[in-house]
Amino acid sequence: MSSFDHQWQKLTALARQAPDDRDPAAPPGFATRITARAATAPAGSPWAGFERFALRGFVVAAAFGVAAIALNFVTLNADASDDVASTDTVSELLDLS
Repeated sequence: MSSFDHQWQKLTALARQAPDDRDPAAPPGFATRITARAATAPAGSPWAGFERFALRGFVVAAAFGVAAIALNFVTLNADASDDVASTDTVSELLDLS
């Protein structure tokens, strides 16, 4: 048996002999509420700052995308109205002669 296994067995034996000093007056579900609250607490990950601004950045990028499409659409409509008469290549060729 390794040194770790020996120490582990000794520690678990001592833990089994320890008296139970918990307060029996704790309300039902107390441990569940504490565990749930601990699970929802921020973990302090290095990506927390990125996650905080990710949605805002997405909204700004989407707004710029919509604006770019709208401005390009207006420009395309203005150009298309000017080019309607010039799409007839036969009449253009006849006008040249």
